[in-house]
Amino acid sequence: MLGIKPKDVPAQTRLKLPEPQAFVEIAVTGGGPRGSVSFVTLTGKTFVVSAIEGLHAGRVGVFSYQNAVGKFRFSAKCTAVKGHQAVFALPQRIETIQVFQAERKRAAVRLQATVPGQWRFAPGGKGTGDFVRGALTDLSRTGASLTVDRDLKPGSHVELKFSVSTSAQPLVLLGEIMRSTKIEASGKTALGLRFNGIKPEEDRAIMEFINKRQAERRSRGLG
Repeated sequence: MLGIKPKDVPAQTRLKLPEPQAFVEIAVTGGGPRGSVSFVTLTGKTFVVSAIEGLHAGRVGVFSYQNAVGKFRFSAKCTAVKGHQAVFALPQRIETIQVFQAERKRAAVRLQATVPGQWRFAPGGKGTGDFVRGALTDLSRTGASLTVDRDLKPGSHVELKFSVSTSAQPLVLLGEIMRSTKIEASGKTALGLRFNGIKPEEDRAIMEFINKRQAERRSRGLG
């Protein structure tokens, strides 16, 4: 996985690459397909993303995305398409579009760990029905990735409930589905969510939780 940080990938290149399970925009050159894909794994010479319809080996894709340090773009050649995943050669050059300032970096900090949670449908921005289990990953102050057992349409809303402290009530947040990607290995779906209407105290609680969990991971040598 990307978190392994292959030794033959330069540190500066790793810094500019997408984060694990992050969604990136791809436009295939020559009038090919375009859309959002999930950045899955990284090796020393290739990386894997979720495939989009109409993509074939030999085509070149232009990737645009942002991570914790800035906005970037690069071109890469597809070497293989295997089911719902596509393999690309690692780019020789990554173009820097924007470098985030300190506060933007802070806002973009994401927790690369799984957080247990629950979710339910929220048509019109209001939660309804019973909560069901889900797994949150890539948690930040602005959104998260939610893994569920069904496919949900981008533009719809869900209500999330998850704990960031043992001494406080769970957070209940409204999330707008920005992207939906099928996970081939498990058959589940990863939803890219953007939090809506988050309150200052909720924002602060999430950041404190991320900082605490990252400190714990570093103390165990997990980085």
